[in-house]
Amino acid sequence: MSRSTGQTRDAIEAQAAAYLAASLNDPDPATRLTITDWIERDPRHAVAYAQAELAWDAGERLKGQDFSAPHPVSAASAARGITRRNVIAGASVAAAVAAIVPLGVWLSRATRYSTAIGEARDVALADGSRVHLNTDTQVQVALSADRRQLSLVRGEAYFDVAHDPTRPFDVAVPGGVVRAIGTAFNIRLRGAVVELTVMHGIVGVRTAEGVMRRVPMGESAVIQPRTVAVGHMDESAIAKRVAWRERMILLNGETVGEAVAEFNRYRAAPILIGDQRIAGLRIGGRFRTDESSEFLRALEQTLPVHSASEDNGSVLLMYADQTT
Repeated sequence: MSRSTGQTRDAIEAQAAAYLAASLNDPDPATRLTITDWIERDPRHAVAYAQAELAWDAGERLKGQDFSAPHPVSAASAARGITRRNVIAGASVAAAVAAIVPLGVWLSRATRYSTAIGEARDVALADGSRVHLNTDTQVQVALSADRRQLSLVRGEAYFDVAHDPTRPFDVAVPGGVVRAIGTAFNIRLRGAVVELTVMHGIVGVRTAEGVMRRVPMGESAVIQPRTVAVGHMDESAIAKRVAWRERMILLNGETVGEAVAEFNRYRAAPILIGDQRIAGLRIGGRFRTDESSEFLRALEQTLPVHSASEDNGSVLLMYADQTT
């Protein structure tokens, strides 16, 4: 539909909050139709409504409610893709949230899959696709007859998508959405940016601000709300990106600071750098994600580094002055 004009962000967010509050109160069919029409009229409406829905979910989690099971959905609500709640949202649903995700994931009945720190998991979806979750990762999945909508909430995942041109495969990430039909790609959330690596096929990216790019096999992209930076990757760089699927970390001249950050993704108690002279030193090697002790041993054998284990399981790295 056509994009509406003359609306400020505050006005759109306020309207999204009002419509969400109405949808949570099990509106009549006419109201549901009004809400759906407003959402589809402008991409900014869909983003604002999804933000309000996400803020509401976050508020419910803060109340200690159990979100491991799907939310109950009435037959009428399911038909329009509007999730029913047993309470009314109120004005607080308009609170700003960091992640921007497409409407469908939050308005459909979603199944949540997650991993703990140091854990990896493979999930087979009903459509024949597979999702591989790395450490400390959460993915939400909502499949229907005409769409496949997922959201990478945190962490990193590899998506091996079953080909189905009638049902695009969308993965919501902070700042945009990644779309595929039949392909394989890896997504990692890195703070304020999203790192995409395409293994097979072609993947489309749409940011929250409407920027669209196509990312083919062998290329990567850094996704932010206003930009998509695409670059070519050689085979060794791609292998390093997805080595986690073999429970491996590949280092090829990374700084110790970068390597430590990578190993800490898989540790309950972190490795700490106690002397900043260590952070810029460089190291290479191939290590298992669950054997950071081998990494620490390599540091001590090849660099002026001494490690000391703490009672809480953390490890402190200190500079070893070889002149004393």
